[in-house]
Amino acid sequence: MLCDPGDHFLGRYEVERKFRVDILEPVRSKILSMGAVPFTLGNVETDIFLDQADGRLESNDQQQVMRLMQPSGRVLWICKGPGSDRCVAMDLDGSDKALEMLSALGFVETGRLTKKRDIYFAGDFHITLDQLDGLGCFVEIAVMTDDADSLMHWANRVGVFAGSLGLEDSQIEGRSYRAMMMAMARAEASPRA
Repeated sequence: MLCDPGDHFLGRYEVERKFRVDILEPVRSKILSMGAVPFTLGNVETDIFLDQADGRLESNDQQQVMRLMQPSGRVLWICKGPGSDRCVAMDLDGSDKALEMLSALGFVETGRLTKKRDIYFAGDFHITLDQLDGLGCFVEIAVMTDDADSLMHWANRVGVFAGSLGLEDSQIEGRSYRAMMMAMARAEASPRA
């Protein structure tokens, strides 16, 4: 980690917008010109998705994710949902014991995805520049809060900030990376006409 995250990752809710871009460099240049501070650069993140064998979390619009980050060495346990804004995460010392404990509780691995990610802080926002094989490049702008009543306020602020970066509503990708990967796998598996 290149700087202290401060309160950037504290809160029960994450207001986030994901934008599909052709290349990341113009956005990187723009945020750096605005004074953005790098938090992690050159990380490769592997997300391990977990659910009960009966798929109850997915059916309730929830996710349990163990995120392994290299070379920073950070490990996060992330609980998302229900709903798109609910998100709680905590740092762990490692993943082995946590995955063993979750397995003992009946959780099974339901998928993995890997992304290259750089994270920057600009004011209240954290900005991630992501590249995923087969899916392309994305910019995520997010803010965390504990105040459920402020979600619309933050959504508007995220939109204004995205506009200042030259990002447009037509570039918004509403699906999670996991949903995009699953759709890509289904498309590749289906017979071609």
